[in-house]
Amino acid sequence: MKTQDLFNTFQNELSELAPLNSATFKIALSGGLDSVVLLHLFSRLKAVKVSAHHVHHGLSENADDWVQFCTHFCVAININLTVSRVSLDKKSRTSLEALAREKRYAVLKQDFSDNSYLVTGHHQDDQLETVLLALKRGAGLTGLQGIVAQQALTQGHLIRPLLNFSREQLEHYATQFKLSWIEDESNNDQQFDRNFIRHSIAPLLKMRWPAITKTVSRSAQHCQSQQQLIDEITKSDFVKCEAEKQVLAIKALKGLSQIRRNNVLRYWFKQANHQYPSTKQLSIIWQDLVLAQSDATPKIRLQSITVCRYRDAIYLVDESELFKQANKVKWQGEKLLSFCHGQVRLKFTADKAFLKRQVNVEICFRLHIAGDFSCRPMGRDKRRSIKKLLHEYHVPPWLRDSVPFVFIDGELVEAVGLFTCTTSYAKLLQTSLV
Repeated sequence: MKTQDLFNTFQNELSELAPLNSATFKIALSGGLDSVVLLHLFSRLKAVKVSAHHVHHGLSENADDWVQFCTHFCVAININLTVSRVSLDKKSRTSLEALAREKRYAVLKQDFSDNSYLVTGHHQDDQLETVLLALKRGAGLTGLQGIVAQQALTQGHLIRPLLNFSREQLEHYATQFKLSWIEDESNNDQQFDRNFIRHSIAPLLKMRWPAITKTVSRSAQHCQSQQQLIDEITKSDFVKCEAEKQVLAIKALKGLSQIRRNNVLRYWFKQANHQYPSTKQLSIIWQDLVLAQSDATPKIRLQSITVCRYRDAIYLVDESELFKQANKVKWQGEKLLSFCHGQVRLKFTADKAFLKRQVNVEICFRLHIAGDFSCRPMGRDKRRSIKKLLHEYHVPPWLRDSVPFVFIDGELVEAVGLFTCTTSYAKLLQTSLV
């Protein structure tokens, strides 16, 4: 492919992924062939806001030289460069690689806006390696998608406009423009699976089937299209199953086929930013939680989250963030009170007449209330214990300690968010959860 054709095709690829005139692009510059070619291509675009960012991991004795190389290169093509240093303290080489990638992306995404685009230089050969690794792991459709060209970040976007170019094309481009690049010596270590594929497997495949990178890339794109369709169906199913935010209704789940409900459960975990459950864990969730007796309250602890059942729904519960013990607090006219490091926040509204009254207003939690304490909510014909009321108002067991109770002159006025008591103080002070 001619050099000019490469640039024109690149420009077309990029315009499919981002608005060129209004976006702000940040190029992840390692100094390797792909990122050097990527940044050089960007430097030839007109009226585009672009900068480069190099992350110094300190893993190689040559890391300082790479910073110097990237600095000189950016000066030569008039691109602003940011260099960030991260420290890694893991001992295992494998975990070091994962930790380095995690910290690198965390640094690169800092200060992003909705119109910010992080750009990496992944190409067709990377796609081939990724799909082969997915096959080795026995991955499903999600893994066989390989590297996607575009994905949303928490803020901004990640794009890879070189995915349809082979490494050979990038080398040809670099030769044409007399570009130099650096080689990370760790890329030659074949104890790592990706390097083994790159140096020992991929060359054999290309020798036998010269178009293998293109055909595997095409297969990955087919998988991406199929996954997109599945995602659309799953999202629709999830909306039907979600009883409230991050709570799934058991009856709706039971109305789905096994495949569709498993997809809903995986999507549920993804929406909450937790690792997908395994096939075995999905089976346990179904058998031990969903199919449990309706009055049972089982729970299953997974690596990062606990799945709980209460009544006709299942919940994701982060037990590390469960309500911590709070002190009883006397209200002194504040508009907002916060408890337990912001886990519970209350907003107060009262008229001036009430504020002038000499009354004692206290906010308590269940641990401050005697076990046999009872009250009569409005609309109820008799008094009930707090324990029974929390059950009748369908408060999940793990949330009962976080319900704020408002007492005025020692008389319970309100369980905030649940009920108001039959008392002369009712409605004099309005309290709501924020």
